[in-house]
Amino acid sequence: MSDTKPADKKQMAIKLRKFNRICPITGYREESIKVGAPVVVQTDRGVEFGEIIAYRLGLPRALSRDVRLKKVIRYATPEDMEKVKTIPALEEKGLAIAVQKAKEHELPIKIANIEYLFDTTRAIIYYKVEEGKSVKNLRDLTRDLSTNLEARVNLRQVSPRDEARILGGLGPCGRVLCCSVWLEKPKHVTVKMVKDQGLAISPTKTSGICGRLMCCLEYEHEK
Repeated sequence: MSDTKPADKKQMAIKLRKFNRICPITGYREESIKVGAPVVVQTDRGVEFGEIIAYRLGLPRALSRDVRLKKVIRYATPEDMEKVKTIPALEEKGLAIAVQKAKEHELPIKIANIEYLFDTTRAIIYYKVEEGKSVKNLRDLTRDLSTNLEARVNLRQVSPRDEARILGGLGPCGRVLCCSVWLEKPKHVTVKMVKDQGLAISPTKTSGICGRLMCCLEYEHEK
């Protein structure tokens, strides 16, 4: 009989190619899964590329909220590995096209990033609306981008906090942004909470790269 306790059993997940998205795997036999192996998977968005990862202390709270794993299609083949290497260059080119097209359509939006799924037939473009502006219709831009990118394009609006979570980066503390690696949802931080800690509101000391009050200011605030 094994001495391994149920609590010690690893929990498996798929880390998708971009933005540190993590999707749990359910209904599997642990001994049949190769941790660290690259895989091609089916999600509710389409065919994607990822890597099998394992957690001994339970899955992180900050699991992907916008992507759901349907099934693992296969372990990645040499051909799959070669294909995935070409996607960043495709995204770099697509990002430049998206920025240019937004200008041509004279839309008050900032293109934040672009994500191609593994089969490259679908591209998700993340954008932010300029402060104080509004956008009613993006159909013409979507059609134009679909033609130029030769892919089905989905435009997705993001908030300043979402943009920081998607792009990632380092906070003033020198660590990777909490929202991009583990924080399930942004904290509700108020000016009063900052002042209660004897701090003065300062763009360089109390604001994150999203321009909002840093989520970590809530951690040590007395409830």
